[in-house]
Amino acid sequence: MPISPIVIASESIRDEIGSSYSPLLASSNAIRSHVTDRIREWELATTSILDSRFPFLSQEQDFFDWHNRLQNPAISESDLAKAVDGYMDFCKETGHPANESFWRGQFKSKTPKTPIAQKRADDTSIGIRLLLNEWQKRMDRVRTEWELREIEARRAALMVELEKILRSLKSLRERLQELGLDTGLLLDLSKGSLTAQDIQQFERWAKYLAEDNGIRTLCELLGKIRQIELSEKIERVRSVTPVQANLPDINSREEIIGIRLGRDLEHVLPSELALLADPDTAILFDLKYVESSLMCFDMNGIQNIHRHVETEEERSIKEAEKQGPMVICIDTSGSMNGTPETVAKAVALFLATKAREQKRPCYLINFSTGIYTLDLSADIGMESLLRFLGMSFHGGTDVAPALEHALDKMEEDAYKNADLLIVSDFIMSELPEYSLSRIEGRRLDGNRFHSLVVGNCYMSHRLKTFFDNEWVYDPRTSRIHELVSFERNIIEKASVQ
Repeated sequence: MPISPIVIASESIRDEIGSSYSPLLASSNAIRSHVTDRIREWELATTSILDSRFPFLSQEQDFFDWHNRLQNPAISESDLAKAVDGYMDFCKETGHPANESFWRGQFKSKTPKTPIAQKRADDTSIGIRLLLNEWQKRMDRVRTEWELREIEARRAALMVELEKILRSLKSLRERLQELGLDTGLLLDLSKGSLTAQDIQQFERWAKYLAEDNGIRTLCELLGKIRQIELSEKIERVRSVTPVQANLPDINSREEIIGIRLGRDLEHVLPSELALLADPDTAILFDLKYVESSLMCFDMNGIQNIHRHVETEEERSIKEAEKQGPMVICIDTSGSMNGTPETVAKAVALFLATKAREQKRPCYLINFSTGIYTLDLSADIGMESLLRFLGMSFHGGTDVAPALEHALDKMEEDAYKNADLLIVSDFIMSELPEYSLSRIEGRRLDGNRFHSLVVGNCYMSHRLKTFFDNEWVYDPRTSRIHELVSFERNIIEKASVQ
């Protein structure tokens, strides 16, 4: 059975992609599955197109109709002439030469207007078979040539599509490795219609993170929130200790430890052996020997025994506090337009990727005067994250709705003890007292609040501090200007008073 040209083309695509991007495909099951699924989709779509878009479908149907009609022995001369006309038209449309005089001469009757008899002449029957065979060959050749051109064009288009995506993924993979991010977490291509443009957008943010030393330092700093904190607890621990003991070995004859009665001649005392010197006392020696009452040296050895003794004790153990959930609020208002917004979204991308890698629940809030949210705890892929980060409101700035929504989220079980990070230029009005009191309440329950200020306007228009940590980043100089700890502020205020 001949192999379909579609199968041959798909195999060539697999071979070319496999040889060009072997390391990338081997590193990710998701990428490999995406390529396989895309080739399978291409096969089905190409098969459907070849069946439905052949440009000579109507002529092909005409041929099938004439093929059936010409089997009728009673067919008339006029119908034969029409069949020849149909074949001539097909040859002209496809650009194939046709010997019109020959074919018309095959069916020209010597007695016009007379129907062909039921037993047609041999030459007419042969002419019909020749016409159908030639028509069939021309039709098959035209369809085959068109199908091969169509398959090759679609194969080339698929190769361009796959290579564009794989080149972007290869570059993105290198960027993510530079950043120490897991490439498999957000590259789940099977969870959405991910395009090359999506991957290029991801790569632009990753490139920004990789090449800007200041923002990389900042991301590493933000990624270590709560990471260095230690908690101490007392645990009762069972331990096994190796112990060495010296025990007597009665089967060993290493040293004398006393006198005993016996009949071991090699250990008999010399005084007993002296009895053998006199024949009269030798009888006494023999009697003692029989009764095992000869005085002998008692000897043994020392055996070193290694044992494991299990003990139980209380120990004070310090362990790293488990990293909790994260809520990230991203300002996309008009004042953030340009580099500040790029910085904010690059930071959010890094932290969201880290959260997925560390299996930390992560909740994103995009805000201006309104909010849009995305829960990364759900089973989503990179497509949803990129769509979210691609959103921009470019309106006014009102952090209160985003903050209130974040505080509501922190009341859920999944986001207890969550860290909140607000990324903004903080060109905004003061927060209402109600929000500030809620922040204090959540802080007592274990939540922490952090801010990343992008730009330098904040330095001269400083809001009242309600964050545990504040990072101020100037994108023009790529430097972190300030790191403020909430606890240190409290101490400084107390010392002033």
